[in-house]
Amino acid sequence: MNLTYYLRGHLVNGVADVKNLFPINDLKVNSRFKDIHKGQRIFILGSGHSIKLQDLKLLAGEIVMTQNHFHAHPDTAIFKPTYHVVIPKFHPKEYDKDWMDWLVTMEEKLPADCTYFFGLNTKEMIQQRPRINGNAFYVEPGYNANCLSTAKIDITRLMMRVPTVITQCLTIAIYMGFKEIYLMGFDLDQLCLIANRRDNVRFYGHSPITANKAEADFEKDLASTGIDWFNMYAIWHQLNLLKAAAKKHDIRILNATRGGMLNMFERVVYEEVIGK
Repeated sequence: MNLTYYLRGHLVNGVADVKNLFPINDLKVNSRFKDIHKGQRIFILGSGHSIKLQDLKLLAGEIVMTQNHFHAHPDTAIFKPTYHVVIPKFHPKEYDKDWMDWLVTMEEKLPADCTYFFGLNTKEMIQQRPRINGNAFYVEPGYNANCLSTAKIDITRLMMRVPTVITQCLTIAIYMGFKEIYLMGFDLDQLCLIANRRDNVRFYGHSPITANKAEADFEKDLASTGIDWFNMYAIWHQLNLLKAAAKKHDIRILNATRGGMLNMFERVVYEEVIGK
């Protein structure tokens, strides 16, 4: 990326600053989550293959946050996620049916009292699913994190753009005030896996929105242009911004993933943590 990219990024962030002067009602309601879990701990579950090596039944009774299609895991009914986070929609409108089909799987697999966080651009679809709609809240990306020196963690305002769902999950968990945030299944090795076979990147294979042509074409374009590599830098940069923000608020982010590449967070052993 060149100077033009960074100039454009700073312009985007300036526009986001102006937009934040006029709060969005759908975001203002997120204030109810401010420090709601102060002093508690949460386990955020990623979709890397390493998650299959860990006994998630031990999470019963813990506060758990899942994301995207994690509800495909067979133990979901046992550990019963408190929160479920879904990336903002980036597919063309002609793929809305895939999203609607995806929402049905969430209704079928996630607890009735699960709280959801969606991108604001999916609100019209969410409103068509009454069971989810009653428990749904929204976030809105706006900032280019590559042109920031501090993380945007106020979910009542525009947040940082989402290069991958872990950054969205961490932003929400930090805002909620958790004392300890444990990450599991965030292998972050997708560049290695996708080069071999795109249906082997996540432990569950595909969801209704990753199996379609739009997603395949998007991944092919990223790989052929080399933007995949820049996106990995963007992920790492944003994660380090979030790490610094967590430290400022006396929050520990701990990596209980079995292996993987997520090395900016202190590593801990899940089986040792869960018994404490």
